[in-house]
Amino acid sequence: MLTIYAPSDNPKSKCWEVFNGIQKTWPTETEIKNNLETDAKSPAMFWGFINNNINLVHQLEQQQLDYWYTDTPYFGRFDNTNLKDDNHYWRICKNQIHARYWRDCPSDRFNKFNLTIKTRKNNGKYILICPSSLGIHTYLKKSNWLNDTVKEIKKYTDRPIKIRQKPRKAGTSGPAVADVPIEQDLQNAWACVTSCSISAVEATLQGVPVFSDPKSFAWPIASISLAEIEDPLYIDPTQWLYSLAYQQFTPEEFKNGAAVKTLKDLNILQ
Repeated sequence: MLTIYAPSDNPKSKCWEVFNGIQKTWPTETEIKNNLETDAKSPAMFWGFINNNINLVHQLEQQQLDYWYTDTPYFGRFDNTNLKDDNHYWRICKNQIHARYWRDCPSDRFNKFNLTIKTRKNNGKYILICPSSLGIHTYLKKSNWLNDTVKEIKKYTDRPIKIRQKPRKAGTSGPAVADVPIEQDLQNAWACVTSCSISAVEATLQGVPVFSDPKSFAWPIASISLAEIEDPLYIDPTQWLYSLAYQQFTPEEFKNGAAVKTLKDLNILQ
């Protein structure tokens, strides 16, 4: 029995773009519970870090029990002015809040986004810091992440530091409400430093080396130690990007079983 912890019973909530499909196509029975619950049942499924989800996820991780986490995708975010079942995506991850690196995924799902992977930039001027949300830092138990990170960077470089907070406006967040596109901030960046932000994808596509938290989905292509800020790791990200694209699906794919089939094909879902 999969227990789905729903943050809202409002049928217009975007969580149902995932959960409605999961209820139809999941290989086991499902049940819906309010995520204000205090005791988590495994296997569980969550939508972002809303209400009591952080505590429930921590509880399952401490007990080494299975859970699924759904949230913002790596490519193909929703557009509130043009919502269709087949034109935006949501990520789904097992036993962690971000995607694992599954090697040898084909390129087809990534190619749908017509994105260009630029070669490494090595002439940047400043360090761009992209903090994750407060919820992510609470989950990581690093509530002072930004200040601690700035102090650590200054131990190893005198390059200027530029901080880009997660764009938020009109009750939503993300690129659609950014006053300055992230591509503009990355244009002259030497490196992008983040905890778990999806800015790591955008930086990688622009050829900017990434530093991330060990729990970030970016760790396979990122440096972890800020002591390496003047000599950042850079790995060909192509296969990693393909892997990310194979762990996010449209509402239509959740409903028609394509998401479940893909997760089974990758042996993520048994």
